[in-house]
Amino acid sequence: WFYLALSALVGYVFGDFCLFNSYVVIGARFGQLFMTLAPPTAAIAGWIILGEKMQLQCVLGMLVTLTGIGISVLNKGGAEGKGKLSLKLPLKGVLLGIGAGIGQGIGLVLSKVGMNFYEASIPVGETEVAQMLPFASTFIRAVTGAIGFTGVMILQKKLGTLAAAAKDRKGMNAAFWATFTGPFIGVSLSLMAVRYTEAGIASTLMALTPVFILWPAHIIFGQKVTFKEVIGAVISVAGVSLFFL
Repeated sequence: WFYLALSALVGYVFGDFCLFNSYVVIGARFGQLFMTLAPPTAAIAGWIILGEKMQLQCVLGMLVTLTGIGISVLNKGGAEGKGKLSLKLPLKGVLLGIGAGIGQGIGLVLSKVGMNFYEASIPVGETEVAQMLPFASTFIRAVTGAIGFTGVMILQKKLGTLAAAAKDRKGMNAAFWATFTGPFIGVSLSLMAVRYTEAGIASTLMALTPVFILWPAHIIFGQKVTFKEVIGAVISVAGVSLFFL
C-alpha cells in the first residue's frame, strides 16, 4: 500500500496534474511528446531505487530522445528562420510537460516496487489472485489519486466546480470514456506489462503514444502536423527504444 500509494501521488496526482494542465497550454499532441521522458526517468529511478545498471547506450538513448523533443518544440528565430533557437511553445507548457514525464517515470518504478511486495504477500498456489494483481494495484492507486486530487482542489478552492461539471453532459460523457480507456484499461494493462516484463521495455512501448496521437489530432481537432514534428516524435521514440535495447 505504501509504495503503490506513493506511486499514485507521484504518477497520478503530480504527473497527471502536470499532464492535463499541459494539454490546456500546449495541447495533447505536444503534451504526450514530453511523455517520452518517462522511460529515461524510469531507468534513472530504477538505477537509484532498484539498483538497476545503466550503460553508455542508455545515456545515448536519452540524448536522442531529447533531440527528438527539441526538433518538435524548437524554432529558429529571426528573419527567414535564421538566428537563435527559441521555443515555439509557452515555457509554462514545456515545464508542465517535463513534470508529467518525470512523474510518470518515477511513478511506474514505484508501482513495480509496490507490486513486488504485493505479489510476495499472496499465498503460493493462489494464481487467480495473482492474475488480478495489476487491477488491484490500479484500484489502490486510483483511491490514493482520488484523495490526492481532492486535496489539491481544496487547496485551490475549486472543489465546488465538481457540481457544475457534473451538469455538463458532453463533458461528463467524454470524461467517462477517457477514464475507462485511460486510468482503467490503459493503466491496468501498463501495470500488467510492468509485471511480466522489465519496466524499461514496458515504458518504451507505452512511449509510442506521441506517434499514435498524430493522426487522431489531425482528424478530430484539425491540427496541422508538420513533417518536422513527425520526425521529432519518431526520433524521440527511437531514442527511448535505444535506451532499452
